[in-house]
Amino acid sequence: MPFQTERLTLRAYTEADLDDLLRLHDDPLVQPLITNEPIRPLGPTYREKLKKDLDSATFGAIITLTETGEFMGQGFVKIMESKNRDAVFGICLLPKFWSKGYGTEATKFLVDHAFRWYGMHRVSLMVWAVNDRAIGVYERLGFVIEGRKRESLWMENKWVDMLSMGVLRREWAAIHWGKNAQTTSEDYL
Repeated sequence: MPFQTERLTLRAYTEADLDDLLRLHDDPLVQPLITNEPIRPLGPTYREKLKKDLDSATFGAIITLTETGEFMGQGFVKIMESKNRDAVFGICLLPKFWSKGYGTEATKFLVDHAFRWYGMHRVSLMVWAVNDRAIGVYERLGFVIEGRKRESLWMENKWVDMLSMGVLRREWAAIHWGKNAQTTSEDYL
């Protein structure tokens, strides 16, 4: 059963999505923002890595434009520490969908889902400090910068920092669920 937001459909992965995902990860504008590996053309063998990554996500989704069904990208939540209710979030969209609010819409749905349905206490992510567009989305949704790994990536002939960002359940609830949100003392443990 797919999930719907105002403009997006988030659905389960299928084997048929691997070609679109390979195209996404191989895009010259996308690849530098999602890896710390050397930038190179990705061949058919990369499909196996994608499949393994997809299978390891707690909640992974293909993101499509509801109106047309067009492939836009992917998003995921992966529970890394179940005891501590800590999940990692990631999203990746094709460049033609950047700066149109789609990333914000998908991020809001996926992070909200992690808190409401998986009972997470926090959601974390890593982002390159040069990715101003993504950092702006995350900050508008309530994520805060929690750390900086200085000069950790060599990109386009210069060193780039990696930022660690996170949002706690109570912070998310205050921003997105409002005063009428049903919370319990457990939400603040």
